[in-house]
Amino acid sequence: MRVVVIAGPTGTGKSELAMRVGQSVGGQIVNFDSIQLYRGFDIGSAKPSSDARARVPHHLFDILDADVEFNAAEYARVARPLMEKIVRPILVGGTFFYFRALLAGLPEMSARDASIRARLRGIASDPRGQQRLHRWLSRVDPKSAASIAPADRHRVERALEVWIVSGQPISAWQRPTAETAEEIPSIKIALFLEREQLVKSLDARVGAMYRSGLIEETRHLLERYPPSARPFQAIGYREAAAVVAGRMTEEAAIAETRRRTRAYAKRQMTWLRAERNVHWVSAADRDAAFATALRLVEGES
Repeated sequence: MRVVVIAGPTGTGKSELAMRVGQSVGGQIVNFDSIQLYRGFDIGSAKPSSDARARVPHHLFDILDADVEFNAAEYARVARPLMEKIVRPILVGGTFFYFRALLAGLPEMSARDASIRARLRGIASDPRGQQRLHRWLSRVDPKSAASIAPADRHRVERALEVWIVSGQPISAWQRPTAETAEEIPSIKIALFLEREQLVKSLDARVGAMYRSGLIEETRHLLERYPPSARPFQAIGYREAAAVVAGRMTEEAAIAETRRRTRAYAKRQMTWLRAERNVHWVSAADRDAAFATALRLVEGES
């Protein structure tokens, strides 16, 4: 049986579908959402409940502290040996480069260098420091600089770190694309909703996150971790952190979270449309989506 991948833009019910399929075929769920890897970041990442995890085995949730750096290559190194132990793995999540790294593999890049990363972080902490780092990246690796926003501190730092340690730009390493042959065979099921229905679902989801205590969760996490920790840049957590710091009202945070969530869902759809061999399934009728997904999965058994 091939690995099952359940994908789709945020808000389409991927986790629910994975649960139902997992219960039906005796599968185990493997996470590929980058924020759900972190302990304590529950509400903003829509992490599965303890009840759900009790009904179907879940893997790669709550494995990192927020101050730990983690990337797609490290995810693949952790996930691959785990997958070999699971009879019916069901991959579910929204960080699509993670599952591409897992299925197709990533080239070995230079290891991390804590001293260099600390120096770069020191520059970034200065006023306009992030802009300085991005200008530096533009000089040594213009291809990467064109695809990395100046505000994306973690990716800018990593690109500079690779260049300093190896002498080569990070863009010189061939990253897997939709055309890259996959080392692990898979059946890909992608959920979709019509635009109007998706926006309605996303807006409702964001409202529910804030009502469920996203700001308080973020406040408690900020007591344990620095605001520069990577998960605080995620959608919802960045805005909630701004509310905690007094830089944004809750109303403005909700509006900005909704805007970013819609933009993220659009990028996810663009990514998935480029993937090969995807079975598109409408999420408008959850029972019909489950029946279709189950038929696809059982057809591979």
